Amino acid sequence: MQALDLIKLILVAAIFLVAAPAAGVALKRKPNGQRLVFALMCFMTINGLFGPGNWGLTLFSIEWYRGHTKGYHFYFNHALAIALIVARLLENPKDFRWLPPGLGLYLLYCLMSFVSVFNAPVKDYTFMAAHKMIFASVLLLATYNVIRTEDDLKYFLRVMVFTMLWEVLIVLKMKYLEGMYQVRGTFEHQNPLAMYSVMIGMIFFATSLGPSFKGSNLCLAGYLVCAVIVECTLSRAALAIFAVGSMAVLGLSIMEKPTKRRILSAAALSVIAVAGLLVTLDTIMARFNDKGNESSKDLRRVMNLASREMLRDYPTGIGWNNFAHTFNPPFRYTEILNEWITSRNMKVREDQANPVVESHYWLLLAETGYQGFGAYLLMIGIGLWRNLRGFWFFGHRFLRCFCLGLAVGCGLNYTQSLLERVLVQPRNLMLWLILYAMIGRIESWRREAVKQKTIARRASPAPLRVRAPQLAAAY
Repeated sequence: MQALDLIKLILVAAIFLVAAPAAGVALKRKPNGQRLVFALMCFMTINGLFGPGNWGLTLFSIEWYRGHTKGYHFYFNHALAIALIVARLLENPKDFRWLPPGLGLYLLYCLMSFVSVFNAPVKDYTFMAAHKMIFASVLLLATYNVIRTEDDLKYFLRVMVFTMLWEVLIVLKMKYLEGMYQVRGTFEHQNPLAMYSVMIGMIFFATSLGPSFKGSNLCLAGYLVCAVIVECTLSRAALAIFAVGSMAVLGLSIMEKPTKRRILSAAALSVIAVAGLLVTLDTIMARFNDKGNESSKDLRRVMNLASREMLRDYPTGIGWNNFAHTFNPPFRYTEILNEWITSRNMKVREDQANPVVESHYWLLLAETGYQGFGAYLLMIGIGLWRNLRGFWFFGHRFLRCFCLGLAVGCGLNYTQSLLERVLVQPRNLMLWLILYAMIGRIESWRREAVKQKTIARRASPAPLRVRAPQLAAAY
């Protein structure tokens, strides 16, 4: 172990094993302090202040590697999650949920993906990926146990609105002061920034269209901020899915209940959309007509073909986080790329590492095999099903709108994952796990409401309707 890694290891142990639990003890029975820590944990998902950052420490870093995990990284907001877990556990051990809805599915996905270690040419890369994905589950565990009422969900939305307001300031600075064509904000690339904005933006939009609450207008502002960010990234797929998602949220909201607010919002957004399109039409059209678009599409096809060959050779996966290694010499899969390069009269660059497949699904199939891919589909499928059940169960109220935004936001990300692998990248992974925890919490409220409704029905000879809003708020 090098001296620098030894120093980092000491710091990691001090922060995550000493400082974080000690902070949790100090936060016991201090709800305002816990809310502040939770807000900071959520804000730090953007992982940068004035540009792309790295809020954490990496042991055995291999920055030259092109895989999705480049060392054993410890993010500082994970330490905040540990502090919240300790605080909640000490307050009420009986009420603390060690395995909330969704966490078991996520850990099953991690386990099935780790099976690929037996085929991995560089097993250390697989251990790095397993560490990143499993350790990130503290965000899910902390969020579930912090969120107790609808007010907590509304507080989360306010936190994320201010987070996106900060992000848009960085984006506008890059675009108009620095002259950047496709901005990336505090993210590694414009595509993950766009998908992050789409995921949270749909929740802002759906809840802002619902029954009025303290923060409705703020959520609408957050949605518009997300729209500006997506437009500035000039990500073709994100521009399309943001528009489709917005129409889906608006249409389903009006179908659910055609309120005055929703109809006026539809009219206002139509005017804003047309005006915004006219202002930015030239730039958007230029982006869709870029000369490199066809080449990029063809390269994606070639990398998907290489992934299929890896899956054919190794049905249980070639090794989690090993695609970037096996898609280079001396492995035969690199010949697929070389043939494509030479067919275009280009020279093969042996001094450069080959790219990694863009599709998240083909990456999962190649690296983690059928079992990892199947576990992932099971996890996201059940999450979407729980959103749908929550939407149908809760009446015309905030929770129904939140479920709608979650379903559309996550569903759009799962759809765009056909083209982008950003849900394995840290910023998007963090937000997704926080949202997945909220899916689990809303599901637990639904189950409790159904349980109490059943008890009330059995205790009364006459049908008795139990109001879900009271149950969810009291739970």
